Order: sequence, then structure tokens, then C-alpha cells
Amino acid sequence: MFEFLSFLKRKADKTASPSENAAKSVYPHPKKPFYRPSKTKIEECERLGLEVKPTMNNREVWQLIEDAKKNPRIKKLHDEYIAEQNAICEAADREEYGNAVVDELKKWEKLCSVGVHHIVVFKKGKTIDADILEFERANIEGESKYYVKIEGLRPKIYKPRGESPYLEWEKEITFRPEQIIEVITLPKPIDLFEINDYKNALNRAKELKEKYK
Repeated sequence: MFEFLSFLKRKADKTASPSENAAKSVYPHPKKPFYRPSKTKIEECERLGLEVKPTMNNREVWQLIEDAKKNPRIKKLHDEYIAEQNAICEAADREEYGNAVVDELKKWEKLCSVGVHHIVVFKKGKTIDADILEFERANIEGESKYYVKIEGLRPKIYKPRGESPYLEWEKEITFRPEQIIEVITLPKPIDLFEINDYKNALNRAKELKEKYK
């Protein structure tokens, strides 16, 4: 009986329809979409004297530019263009917002960098506070009267069960320049697992705060 059932199964396998057999085959992976190079990248290649072949996708053109910038001559051309564009934008900003506001913006932009931490003493309402901050960005805001707004992140300590505590720079805080009393940039960033380094820096911040009370 068992042999007869095995015979029927083998016969059914042999007589399976072409569509059934095709379903068992491995389908080929679909082709990756072709992303054309952006107009900006094409124009940059033209400025740098780089040839873009018709078959090159967006990623390949990006890599072409990055590789070319290892050449000092190409890097110089690139840097000169960026400096020229920055100067044009800055001139437009100065005309619109005034020199004082743009100078203030540039001052704070120099401190805005991921992974760079600062001891900051600042006014919070009628009180004075201090913390370790990472400045994210500085922007010009306002309508008839323009001003600079500084955005930063304060750290939060997480203590997951069974794991080492760690820091995340995620608590957002904003300032006007006149609220910030003093900034001391730490010589090295605080590692996310170095809780003691953060606490030591925070103690320095609290000591510094006492000077202004």
C-alpha cells in the first residue's frame, strides 16, 4: 500500500503543469532602479572638468566627484566655488538683516557642531542655570526686527536594567544670545558611556554658575 501511494506521488510530480513547475523555480531579483545624476551634480562636474558618462547613475557621479577632490587642483577649484557662493549668500543676508545680526549669527555658527560639548551658563527667566550643551544650529528669525536664535541639546541619562547607563543628547533648549552668560568648550567630547565625565563637567558648570549669582 505504501509503495502504491509513493508511486502515485511520483506520477503526480512528473505530470505537474508548466505553471506549477514555474512556480517552484526561483524568480530572478528585480533590477535596481536607475537614479539619474542630479542637475547640481552634473553642473559641479562641468565646473571641475569631469566627464560624466551616459550610463553613470547618481551614486557613481557622486563618487566621481569625491574621488576627484583628492586631487589638490580639483579640491582648490571646489573650495573656491564654495567660498564664492558663501560670500554671495552672506552679502544677501547682510543686505536683508543688517551687519550686526549676521555677525552674531556667524559667531554662534562656529560653536554649532555635532559631538562638541560646552559648559554653558545662561539665564532662565529670572534665574541663572548651567549645564553641558551641544549647540545644534543658529538661525535668524523675526519679521520687522531680526534676531538670532540658538538651538541646543541637553543630555539625558538612561539607566536600562541590566546594562550600563548612557547619555543621549536629546533634550532641546533654545536661547537668544543675550541669555547666554558664558561658554567654555570642553577639550574633548563626552563619551555616551562616560557618565562620570559628564558629572565632573556638570560640577564645573555649577561652580561657574555661582560666580554670577
